[in-house]
Amino acid sequence: MRTSSPRSVLNAEPRARACDDAPVSSLLCSRETTSGRHAASAEARLLRWSMGRWMAPHGLQSGYCALSGAKSTIALAFSTDGTYFASTHGDHTVKVFDSSSWAIRAVLTGHERTPWTVKFHPRSRRILASGSLDQSVRVWDIERAECIAHHHFLFVVSCISFHPSGNILAVTSGKRISVWRWSSAVKERISLADRLGVTGEAAEAAAAAEATA
Repeated sequence: MRTSSPRSVLNAEPRARACDDAPVSSLLCSRETTSGRHAASAEARLLRWSMGRWMAPHGLQSGYCALSGAKSTIALAFSTDGTYFASTHGDHTVKVFDSSSWAIRAVLTGHERTPWTVKFHPRSRRILASGSLDQSVRVWDIERAECIAHHHFLFVVSCISFHPSGNILAVTSGKRISVWRWSSAVKERISLADRLGVTGEAAEAAAAAEATA
């Protein structure tokens, strides 16, 4: 059975409108009780109907997202709960979007060169990490749009991955594979802040990161 691809369905707007008024129950019945071309036709019409009703509008609006100042887009990642997705760009930033509206939630700045990889924390949509051509990995607090942990490696960072616990990052840098216990660095920061009597946003961001560890 051959049906239209999502791309061809999105482009077939006139045909999608033509079947908008077709009773869904009738199409479902036809698909289940017939065979051959009739069943294939019903399947295709159901697909076009579903795309036209709730997938196509979002897809057409989201097909291209104009980003001011972004020279290129390199890497993408969704948070584990699907609330956010993040992208890395040639302007050296990491941008975080709301998945439901495609509105920019945060712009993370600090890398000196293009971030080449990005991953969300497996247990918290608030935390994500990025690895860059500047040979560094940064862990970010999205809510405050700030870096809460940073480590410099000897070579360009091409890939990172969180351990399921969220406490550790595996990092590829050049020919090397490194393991960075980033949460320990955050805990040391919290300890130092306590000793120095630091309060406010910096301490709160560090505490948020510790809560996910």
